[in-house]
Amino acid sequence: MKIEDEIKQEQFVVPQHKAGMNLIFTANWLLSEIAVTLKPIGLSLQQLNVLAILKGQPNQTANVNLIKERLIDRMPNVSRLINKLMEKGLVQKDRDHSDQRVVFIKLTADGEKLAVKGRELFNKVAYGINAEEAELLNDLLNKLRV
Repeated sequence: MKIEDEIKQEQFVVPQHKAGMNLIFTANWLLSEIAVTLKPIGLSLQQLNVLAILKGQPNQTANVNLIKERLIDRMPNVSRLINKLMEKGLVQKDRDHSDQRVVFIKLTADGEKLAVKGRELFNKVAYGINAEEAELLNDLLNKLRV
């Protein structure tokens, strides 16, 4: 459905405004689709992102700053995210013995299993575009952020 029909707005001042509105609307739609997909395993996209970051690190361990730098959503409170994952038994905190201010976050066995399951579910989200269209969209989105 066209963005004009979705938000009941017939005109935009310039095509860039229409594209921006379409991007925001579509991003929110996609986030909702992902949330519904991940709901059966009780993870948010941000939580899955932390698990995936840890899964890709040597020894499945990283410090908080590395996690913060690599998150897709740069806004969340990383400490809160990590605490929620700890409550679920998916990560554990280890302090550096030489510097107690440094905290390492390690993926637990349950966290690794859920990271794999979450990735499987995430990969099932349908985008409705083919690979060539996806490449074009990626190029345009990259250009938008310049």
